[in-house]
Amino acid sequence: MASAISLLALLGGCASEPPVRISAYSADGGDFATKSVKTYALQSSSVEPQGDVATAAASDAANDAASARWLDGALAAKGLRPAPSNSADYLVTLSYATRPQAVRVHAACTGAPESTCDDVAPSKDWFGRKHYVHALSIQFVERTSGAVSYQVNVTHADRDPAGGAALHSLMNCAFADFPMHNAERREVAHCD
Repeated sequence: MASAISLLALLGGCASEPPVRISAYSADGGDFATKSVKTYALQSSSVEPQGDVATAAASDAANDAASARWLDGALAAKGLRPAPSNSADYLVTLSYATRPQAVRVHAACTGAPESTCDDVAPSKDWFGRKHYVHALSIQFVERTSGAVSYQVNVTHADRDPAGGAALHSLMNCAFADFPMHNAERREVAHCD
């Protein structure tokens, strides 16, 4: 009986997915200015293609277009308005990638302390199934100074090697409590 309960506990622990981790950095100590109407211009995003290399190049433009639409929608919902890049308050960049969890990446966050770019630690899976980390980073760079004013990072690990489906969900997480306070970290079960 005790061994059956131990086995169920072990299987239950393996079935649960790690939480979505969200961290934020604000250069001015926590008051990222979005109170008045602010403008932004999207810079070219870096959404790493997933899956087969031959089909990845064809889907790269579609991934960029979809991510730009989602980002535009999220920013509009928070009161920011698009503007030409030569007159926008913020230049906004989006980076997204999926990689095997066993591969550790030391994130380099321009202008942000490394603690806001922490990574998902590899977990040991007793049944040999691979986990993949989906990582999203959105930076707001002040156009006039070139300084990073605000950055939010969202990571999640699951068993989906493609990762394309996770981007929209992670973007929802990034903007759920936008803007977060400086160096604030959260873990949530999931974001929809």
